[in-house]
Amino acid sequence: MKWNAGLIAVASLVLVFLALTARAAAPVAEIGGATVMPGGGQAQVAKAAPQSSTAGTASMDTYYLLQSLRDELRVLRGMVEEQGNTIRLLKQRQVDDYIDLDRRLSGVAAAGGSSAAGKSSTGPANSAIKANTRTPGVSSRPGNVDDAEKAAYDKAYGVLKSGEVGAAKQSFKAYIAKYPKGRYVANGQYWLGEIYMLDNQLKEAGEAFSIIVEQYPAHRKMLDASFKLGKVYHLQGKDEKAKVILNRVAATKSSAGKLARNYLKANF
Repeated sequence: MKWNAGLIAVASLVLVFLALTARAAAPVAEIGGATVMPGGGQAQVAKAAPQSSTAGTASMDTYYLLQSLRDELRVLRGMVEEQGNTIRLLKQRQVDDYIDLDRRLSGVAAAGGSSAAGKSSTGPANSAIKANTRTPGVSSRPGNVDDAEKAAYDKAYGVLKSGEVGAAKQSFKAYIAKYPKGRYVANGQYWLGEIYMLDNQLKEAGEAFSIIVEQYPAHRKMLDASFKLGKVYHLQGKDEKAKVILNRVAATKSSAGKLARNYLKANF
């Protein structure tokens, strides 16, 4: 009995020892950021947030974004400058083409007039032909030439030939204002109409060409102005008015008539 009691006591002590050891080795539990320590105590656990690393990454992203925007802006500026140069060259080419066409038409008209004069012995006709070759792009009448008026027109025409479209517009307007009944007003109005079309000022272009068509029906520029007026009406969406005037020009055997026929075929 004593031995059994001793054995039981030893076994009890072993069990108590094992229980204490298991409790001491129990894992630490975290509750809401607090660590439960053996014996019921709690200790706060500091959690380090990688704030400095996140801030550094954001700064680098912003830097590369700004660099990309700067590069894109530089490319866009280059494209705008290139397009501006192209537009200026196209305008200059159009002006050169108009002037060259006008010069060739003037040469054809002068050659036709000279041929007619060769068949006729009348003095006034010869004088008219000679007067017609004095100023490029101008249809002249017999009589004395007003040197001041001619100089004013020649100045405006010379500015246009140099490609200074804006300055040419002002020069032609100044000439017409000073000589509203002048010999070259129809020519001045025609070139104003061309300049207005270059600048996409369709209303002003139509007004300039209409003056020639309505007030100078016998002028050499009348058919050309009529063709351009038809184009203006078409660009403004006035198709019926455009077709009427273009068909009228197309019925002629002039160079403007050929242009009108081609335009009607391409657009109507």
